[in-house]
Amino acid sequence: MPAIHRHQFIGEGRFNPETLGQFDEAITNAIADEECQVLLLAGEGKNFSQGLDLDYLMASGDKEFTELCMRVLARVLDAPFPVVSVVTGHAFGLGAMIVLASDYSVMREDRGFFCLPEVDLNMTLTVRMNELVCSKLSPLAIRAALLTGERLTASRALDLEVVDATGSMDDLEAMGLELAAPMMGKNRRSLAGLKRGFNQPIIELIESDEPDGPISAPAFS
Repeated sequence: MPAIHRHQFIGEGRFNPETLGQFDEAITNAIADEECQVLLLAGEGKNFSQGLDLDYLMASGDKEFTELCMRVLARVLDAPFPVVSVVTGHAFGLGAMIVLASDYSVMREDRGFFCLPEVDLNMTLTVRMNELVCSKLSPLAIRAALLTGERLTASRALDLEVVDATGSMDDLEAMGLELAAPMMGKNRRSLAGLKRGFNQPIIELIESDEPDGPISAPAFS
């Protein structure tokens, strides 16, 4: 049996320094285990991840936290094994971006939405988030998910090639492992290098000193 590492986003799966640290530690532990062949990411209950903990951000005024989140996602992009998002429920905002950063994703067919809600929150993406989203989604998916804020059902996400497969809650993990099987067991150094090369524009921007403010919007009178 392959060595499988799992990480579960608890509750609504919202990210603050504590939960981001737990996610980062899960990646570190998987990388440290030379027998690890796959990392499965899943949620709890009706959620996969609802994204950033807005209560934390509003209370703390932490302007660097989104950049820290993206730096953790860069570790997913060049992990030396496949990373599979087992989308057990709602994937909003940063949760949706975790799905996009993963090598494979399977989504529960009967509950949950994939959503980038920024347009309805009167927000734009940060520079780093924008690079990830626009690199991973097709123009049709960008129009639906980013420019209209559509809440994509599993079937809609599959049609737009946002996820790789959909299925029942009980079958999701097995489906994810089946999808990831061709990538499992490869030479870790080679796989990490190839993944980094494929994702190089995203990773280089995330790791750069480029300011990570919001994309500037044009002024209208």
